[in-house]
Amino acid sequence: MSFGSVIDRVFEGIGSRDADINRSRVNYGTNFYLVKSHDGSSLIFSFPAVINHNPLKNFPECESGSDGCIAGIIERIKSKVHGNPALRPLGGLDTAVPKNYGANIEPVTFCHVSYGTGSDLWKADEKNCLSDGKVLLNLSGALPYPEVSTATPDSSAIRRLNENFAALIDAVAKEVISYDGKSAEKNALCSMDQKQIRAALEPKGLVSFIADGTLPVRSYTKYRTYFRVAGPALYAVRKGNSVTYEHGSVPYECPAELTPVEMELPASGGTVTGLVIRKKEVFAVIGSNAEGKSTFLQTIRSGCDDHLPGDGREYTITSGNVMSAESSEADITGADIRLFFKSLPKGTSGTPANVTGRGSGSMGMAAQFTAALRRRASLIIIDEDKSATNLLVPNCIQSSDVTPLSVICKNERDKLGDSSILFAAATMDILTAEADRILKFGDHRMYAVGRDEFRVKLKEYLRNAADEL
Repeated sequence: MSFGSVIDRVFEGIGSRDADINRSRVNYGTNFYLVKSHDGSSLIFSFPAVINHNPLKNFPECESGSDGCIAGIIERIKSKVHGNPALRPLGGLDTAVPKNYGANIEPVTFCHVSYGTGSDLWKADEKNCLSDGKVLLNLSGALPYPEVSTATPDSSAIRRLNENFAALIDAVAKEVISYDGKSAEKNALCSMDQKQIRAALEPKGLVSFIADGTLPVRSYTKYRTYFRVAGPALYAVRKGNSVTYEHGSVPYECPAELTPVEMELPASGGTVTGLVIRKKEVFAVIGSNAEGKSTFLQTIRSGCDDHLPGDGREYTITSGNVMSAESSEADITGADIRLFFKSLPKGTSGTPANVTGRGSGSMGMAAQFTAALRRRASLIIIDEDKSATNLLVPNCIQSSDVTPLSVICKNERDKLGDSSILFAAATMDILTAEADRILKFGDHRMYAVGRDEFRVKLKEYLRNAADEL
């Protein structure tokens, strides 16, 4: 007999007027379990809890931003785990291998993230939310595997676990109830601002807004290895005996030549200015190596998420269906690549409208780009570092059966539909020359480059290159 088989006895009688097991959400084996770890040293647990407290009771107008409030509560609880013995099971801190449970208490700085990213992190989501004026939290972690005097869980072990979980839910309830009302309001308003700005982009003919002051550079950990969930890059500043942490980013500032746009903060009040990417626009981001181009693209992608105050990307907002096109050698089945290819190379079968076989990197990218257009992507992102550049710019030996993106932008822009194109490039000058607007990064700062100015420089460069051959 395992502890899972006596889970109801373990949790019997747990709860109080302030908090309880959320029996209406119990799903045995999914969110309600007691399981022995693989190494046999820990008892891994999960259970849904309900705290009978509404942190937004005095701010009913903020309910649509409740994910920001709940995210703040979760981060508050995480910050207290090491110092409160009753909360330590959340991080498995008393087990033989606490690092196995570190994701449970890893700090995060977002309140909503798209597409299931960061699913192993404890964050605001459908399991951790504000519902009917109550805080719902899914609590998980690990305890040292209980010593038992018999082959089956005895009453003594069950009682000790009951006491541990009763103390845990009580400690969580205290943190929720003592959560500062101003913090709850601030985080909720920040979430509401982001959602309302995102909803306003399309009516304004925009797909993305990048606020001045955005701090893009991320710090990664073993639990947050993807930029969408990575936290702000911080560095320590010592002042006497104290240490403070500051952002290790160069803040974005929209160049005046690119016409900064002012956006209202509809929930919290005030305004913020920044750079925008417009609907159906081809927008180029250029610069030398390691100047921040790819980070800029990542920041745009992260604008599909909502962030907590202090993340640095709170007011970078992106709307709609954002997709990427990258070089990818893969099996292709039924892809349409007519936009780029008039005929098929050997090794594939079918027609350009319905190709099957092992595709090259450029064919894979063509298939992704065409799929994005078919799905009416609001924004298609291309990073030169991950691209098949022969699909993007022409060269002197290229087959006439291949039409690069730069030629499409020049002669057949209507084939791009309503999608905006955002690309980062260091060497794709021919494509950059077809962009509607050009943003240059130098020393990680933003500068505008006029298209006419760029074309004059490109012509001069090409003449010099030809003369030197």
